[in-house]
Amino acid sequence: MSGKPFDNPTKPELAILKLLWRGEDLTARTIHDEIADEFGWSYSTVRTVLERMSEKGLISKHARDGVNYYDAEVTKVSVLGRMIADFSTRVLELDRAPAAAFFSDSKLLSEAELDELEAMLRKAEDQS
Repeated sequence: MSGKPFDNPTKPELAILKLLWRGEDLTARTIHDEIADEFGWSYSTVRTVLERMSEKGLISKHARDGVNYYDAEVTKVSVLGRMIADFSTRVLELDRAPAAAFFSDSKLLSEAELDELEAMLRKAEDQS
């Protein structure tokens, strides 16, 4: 996974990342089938978004048996931690991000990921 800086993903980019965070490489067709109803996108639009996400360093593309597969280049915790910290300061005007325990009911995060998120949020708080 990439360690380079990235912008917060857009809503569609986050939907694609959530699919990829499940742990399997996916084709553009599979991604399209999963999100087409939510966004009303054509297959070509999905491919365009995937290319832009690849350029941003959010995902990577590799060919296998003549088909392109995509996987996440950013971790779930790094993206969510950045989004939480940004929302906390920019929108809520908090001096510190909420404790990761606030997200303990999340279906997206495991216990280990919650611990990692907590450490990330505290580190960001200490640096500010």
